[in-house]
Amino acid sequence: MRYWTFVEMDTNTLGESFTRWVTMSDKEILDYYWEHWSGQMKRAFYEKRLLYLTLDDITPENCIEDFRVVHWASRNYWREMKECIA
Repeated sequence: MRYWTFVEMDTNTLGESFTRWVTMSDKEILDYYWEHWSGQMKRAFYEKRLLYLTLDDITPENCIEDFRVVHWASRNYWREMKECIA
């Protein structure tokens, strides 16, 4: 299982902004993002907005890659090692 970490801006109860580090597994990303992402990719395919896109390109791996790029996420090897040891 791979883990990805990215930065997210949030506000506390006083309305002050702060930076929050978020770590998500591949499964969590797919649970969160797959339905929306795959729907948008199919829509783009049928509307011919992305000429290079085929239905074979709509895969879980490409969904994770797109999430990683959009959120500027980097792979968290420490979390993966921690899971292997436990």
